[in-house]
Amino acid sequence: MHVVIAWWDGTRGATSGTARTVRSEETGFGPGATVSLAGEYPGLRDGQWIDDPVAGREGLALIWDCADSADLFLPMISELTFGCAPSHRWAFELDDAPSTPADPGMRPAELELLLRA
Repeated sequence: MHVVIAWWDGTRGATSGTARTVRSEETGFGPGATVSLAGEYPGLRDGQWIDDPVAGREGLALIWDCADSADLFLPMISELTFGCAPSHRWAFELDDAPSTPADPGMRPAELELLLRA
């Protein structure tokens, strides 16, 4: 499983503040919501909107099947959501979650910890 954490600085790019909020509402997700694009992009398993109001950043934590899918589709998601490439991006691999978890919406414990930090 390939995880991408992407942050957009609020001072960067053409889409900021109200425009970014409108854009996020148009795409069907926004602050605190689970990303609803999983069915639209091959290889995208799950996602979470993340924000850091103190630093003035908003971002996405996305879980992909593989790095190739993330590299192919993240630019489209970035443009659709924020109108520009992320100002910061981290990617790493996690061991796969059990293939049939008790709760289908359950994420690996490592990712839950990261998203709650």
